[in-house]
Amino acid sequence: MLETSLPQLLIVADSPEALTDLCGISLLERTRRNIRQLEFCEAVIWSNSIKSIEEHVTKQSWHREDVALEFRERKGPQLTIGDVQDCLSAERVLVVWAGFYCDGRLLRALAQAEQDSVLIDSDVPSITAPLWKNSGKQSFGRSVCAAVVSTEWVSRKNRNAVLRKELESDVMSGRIAAIDAAKQQAYVPGMRRIVRPVFFSAPSPEFRPLAERLLRDATQSGVLDFPALVHAPIEKWLVSHLCRTTITPNQITLGNGVLGLGATVFYAYGYLWAGALLALVFGVIDGVDGKLARLKVQTTRLGKGEHVLDYCIEMSWWAALAYYFHSGGQVPYAYTIWLVFFVADLLERRAKGFVGRKLGRSLDDVSRFDRLVRYVAGRRNIYTWLFTFSLALGMPANGFIWLCFWGMASAVIHVFRALQIRSASSPKNAAAIS
Repeated sequence: MLETSLPQLLIVADSPEALTDLCGISLLERTRRNIRQLEFCEAVIWSNSIKSIEEHVTKQSWHREDVALEFRERKGPQLTIGDVQDCLSAERVLVVWAGFYCDGRLLRALAQAEQDSVLIDSDVPSITAPLWKNSGKQSFGRSVCAAVVSTEWVSRKNRNAVLRKELESDVMSGRIAAIDAAKQQAYVPGMRRIVRPVFFSAPSPEFRPLAERLLRDATQSGVLDFPALVHAPIEKWLVSHLCRTTITPNQITLGNGVLGLGATVFYAYGYLWAGALLALVFGVIDGVDGKLARLKVQTTRLGKGEHVLDYCIEMSWWAALAYYFHSGGQVPYAYTIWLVFFVADLLERRAKGFVGRKLGRSLDDVSRFDRLVRYVAGRRNIYTWLFTFSLALGMPANGFIWLCFWGMASAVIHVFRALQIRSASSPKNAAAIS
């Protein structure tokens, strides 16, 4: 949710640039989904080909009822100041050119800007430089793809002047503020990594694979455990194919939930190999829904709460194993071990939550030590691999005991680290522990 009131929204969607497909959705649809996440409820779309644009939006839009769209045919070759003046209904207006890919964080920064501002990139990353070749600009990163202006700024301009040229002229001369993509916050706490926000013009066919690879790479979380490092290329391959289908992240989440519950049933009834194989598949698929949601801008409340479902399913596995080994007499104290493991895990999660609130980043990404611990610390994937390995050795009961004690040891380390961070009463001490 934005901290300031939303400006009026104008989207310039010219064919064919705005209809350029990247990872299963057009740049126009990607723009619409981004502004939906910013809680815009309506927008005016200006286009040089209104019929094709309207048909495209009708066919491809996801949750299209969430954003009311008004379509307007543009008579001239480019949007003019007069076009903007004729549809003004607020003191501020955010103009977005849908012929560009634009990171949603940059649109958020513009929407929150309190003064007239144009989006630029003073230090275009080398990986995106080839994607600017279509812009025909000598100065990469300064081709206007979005700006927020006031009615006062618009009123000072000639009605017949081209909006984009006026914005480019003003930002080059310093008459209007610039929001620089190179200076925006790049660290994403939820992903435990730096993801540089970028924007670039619709790529030509030869550069679309590069653009799509850039978008897919940006969905990968950082600071992974060892099994997740193995899963990552498999997940990316699956996402690269699923993104071109109508399958949604929520459908994958629910389907994977069924797989997870299947593993619980198999564990409880002693079909340990069947349960372990389903758990291994669950671990891979669990990384697909989030990546697909980020790639296609399809995050929902259900998706954001997916971790709760995953946690319940995971704990049901270990509870089912405790039931099986206890009832079979292989581990008489299985319930006690599982209960201590469960309490330790809850304490660990509380400790991580405290660090996240205090430092604005995950405990797993506070220091080099924490990042190293993350590779092998007790987590679902580690537990699953450990139990499967024990199963292959013919020692499933020992595997259950090992995974529980591994989880307890990991919890002790993380709680200790959280207490260290809590005791840091000054920036100097905080630097010392990290």
